[in-house]
Amino acid sequence: MHRQPIRILAAALLCVAGGLLGYSQPAAAAPAPQIVYTYEVRGLANSSSLESFAAAAASNYADTRGWTLGGSIAFRRVASGGNFTLWLAAADRVPGFGPPCDSSYSCRVGRNVVINETRWLTGSPSWNATGASLAGYRHMVLNHETGHWLGFDHGFCGGSGQLAPVMQQQSISMQGCRPNSWPTTSERQRLAASRGVPIRTGNPVGSVDNVVPGLASVFIRGWAIDPDTSAPVLVSVQLGSRVITVRADSLREDVGRTHPGYGSNHGFRLTLNVTPGRHTVCVRALNAAGAGATVLLGCRTVLVSGTPIGRLDSVTPSGQGIVVTGWALDPDTSGGAVPVAVYERPGGQVGIWANQSRPDVAARYPRWGAAHGFQVLMRASPGWHEVCAYARNIYGIGSTGALGCRSVLVPG
Repeated sequence: MHRQPIRILAAALLCVAGGLLGYSQPAAAAPAPQIVYTYEVRGLANSSSLESFAAAAASNYADTRGWTLGGSIAFRRVASGGNFTLWLAAADRVPGFGPPCDSSYSCRVGRNVVINETRWLTGSPSWNATGASLAGYRHMVLNHETGHWLGFDHGFCGGSGQLAPVMQQQSISMQGCRPNSWPTTSERQRLAASRGVPIRTGNPVGSVDNVVPGLASVFIRGWAIDPDTSAPVLVSVQLGSRVITVRADSLREDVGRTHPGYGSNHGFRLTLNVTPGRHTVCVRALNAAGAGATVLLGCRTVLVSGTPIGRLDSVTPSGQGIVVTGWALDPDTSGGAVPVAVYERPGGQVGIWANQSRPDVAARYPRWGAAHGFQVLMRASPGWHEVCAYARNIYGIGSTGALGCRSVLVPG
């Protein structure tokens, strides 16, 4: 017989919210769980690290999407004893726990929650055939077998294409359902009702995947989910004194695979125009539903170059000379002409301004307009010549930008 769960009175702690450009500082500490289940971790595995397994289990048990009901219930590891024992066991050791355990799958017998090492390392054919991840399988099998310890029997698919209950035997058959790692809403509600505790709502989760400098711009990409709803959340992006709010609703199939209960439309991406220099970007996910608070997903610092860019388009012989064409623009100025130095070896050099009309450049870089082309005729003797062009930096920060080099044969 396992011990009764420890019950702790919930206490709500309040703190003064600080303001930063209209966004709150971290919210007050979450209320204490009303029920705490303790567990110990033991192993009969062949090759797996028991501590790595224990760390994965602790992360799973702490997730607000799981049997914690958002924080009303907690699972805490203890050195010995506890309400249940979590095992990682080699496949041939699993039957030793007694029926219904066998070497093919994981199981629960009495106070023992037994995870089959082979399944932990490889998943199962039914799960793998869906294309779902091994990490998702590990969450599912932990939640499934722990669900048995909590008193749940097996569940069944509600209809083709629906999300599988976590208590469905997904290791054996998907039954037409979509793979799912976490207790469904109805399963969480049943646990809450049976324990007499509420389902608490959680803070948003997400990631800042990329902050990439561009031409006087910064590209930002990531994702965000509010665990209380499958609807898209709002994300605020702070860059200096600017704050831009966007909706995280673009397609991210990878997020959909790792968070199957919420769908795939939780990505965000945007490009912000900036001046060249060093910039810090901070991204926050705004709480969309229920209780919770704004969450800082991360900050990144990037250096945006102010060096001119361009291209040496053509170097062609013409009579007793060479015609050189190309374009250049400086990201520090939208309309200023850029000085270009053209070197012809073994001859000489010429300095010109890139200020001729180039509609193609304007189409690619509309912020800088079309007046960025150049063309020059350089005298040259018969023979081979190498021509190189450089855009000189005269605005803001940056250095000289190389536009390219070409070799050309001037006929005799």
